[in-house]
Amino acid sequence: MSWRIRLPEKLKGGFIEKWGQYWSTVAHDYKEVAVDVVADSRRRPLKASLYVSLIAGYVYAVQMNPDQLDYQDTLQKYMNESAMVSSKVRNPEVDSHFNYMVDCYTHGLVRRLSLGFCSFLWVDNYSTVCGVFKSQCEYLKPRYLTFHERILDVGFLGRWWVIDTKMDEFDINPQEWLGSSPEDSNIKIFWNTVKNKLSQAIPVM
Repeated sequence: MSWRIRLPEKLKGGFIEKWGQYWSTVAHDYKEVAVDVVADSRRRPLKASLYVSLIAGYVYAVQMNPDQLDYQDTLQKYMNESAMVSSKVRNPEVDSHFNYMVDCYTHGLVRRLSLGFCSFLWVDNYSTVCGVFKSQCEYLKPRYLTFHERILDVGFLGRWWVIDTKMDEFDINPQEWLGSSPEDSNIKIFWNTVKNKLSQAIPVM
């Protein structure tokens, strides 16, 4: 069904008619594009499915792009879980990372760079409220070439990947069996004794 708005003679050739012609042309162009897309999708269904999947994946990544509030909640949650574990069991590297992140937030150094579908948390030199000359000079601001060295975490698909990866080993202390406390010495003596007895019990062929 086609229709056209008829303008009074006094309005023809004016701004309203030109404005209507412009949007009519735009609508016609979009209609032709839509018809071509549908026709091409029928000819190449695999290609169309790939494009639709990519677009849907991008939209989903944008919707699930985490922000700084998500990171702060995750950091607090993991620190609470880590505090429930004995200091002899906790991973000192993970503890150091948590303390460093808290210190950066305390001094206002954490920044977020969003690319739409993912985010980067990075550390700045100064807080945004700092007014010293070094913090205001454009030539002393972080360089793009060394930006990768300042990245603290990467957010994608609803999670922050660096802190999640570190949390996988928060209760694994590499130094747990290498201490010099009396308890550790007793454990070593016990295991050495067991090993010696087992070696004596097994006959040499």
